[in-house]
Amino acid sequence: MNLIFDLDDTIYNLMQPFEKTHRKMFAGKTDADCTKLFMKSRQYSDEIMEGEIRGEIPHEDCFYLRIMRTYRDVGINVSREESDVFEKLYREYQKKISVFDGIEDMFHICKEKKAEMAILTNGRQTPQYTKVQALGLSKWFADDHVFISGSIGFQKPDPEAFWYVEKKLGLKREETWYVGDTYPADVSGAKNAGWHAIWFNHRNWMCPDKKNRADYTVQNMKELTELIQNL
Repeated sequence: MNLIFDLDDTIYNLMQPFEKTHRKMFAGKTDADCTKLFMKSRQYSDEIMEGEIRGEIPHEDCFYLRIMRTYRDVGINVSREESDVFEKLYREYQKKISVFDGIEDMFHICKEKKAEMAILTNGRQTPQYTKVQALGLSKWFADDHVFISGSIGFQKPDPEAFWYVEKKLGLKREETWYVGDTYPADVSGAKNAGWHAIWFNHRNWMCPDKKNRADYTVQNMKELTELIQNL
């Protein structure tokens, strides 16, 4: 059995650095729900990253556009200077992230089952690898088992991203499971690549498909651990 994991909001709480920065900078200017703002920022982040890959958006504009568009939706005009401050605080808080409670027990079960484990995440090489280090994931994942879209040249949900990992690690598709929190990138991407998919839907997203294509859907770490233990 092969278990490939998403990183952001699957292994750790991606919202935490955003929430802390929002409270420091904009909580006094809006009563908008922070969780909804965070989800909107993730949507914009994916769209902007695709534009960057196509060469339509300069790298130095990406974070600004993400924050500007997120807060514009709730009536706040974010300047470039404010965005720079937001990013600086956000990056500092990212250095203090920690894995979800219970995930190391789950990783231990994976090791006991002799599962091949790897990470496949979207993002740029330096910030994503910095997160891997900050989370202490080298205990569970060797460097050659950490795949970042900015380095491999393919971004989820493109099946090529999954096939890149498959080829590098010599995996059999029918024995490979992908675990992720975002339905379009993680579930649809994995299924279109011929893998099994576990939707870690801990934020209770609405399924965008009329029929949920995930092989399994779990809503917390306890359910995910029990599922993997019984696979």
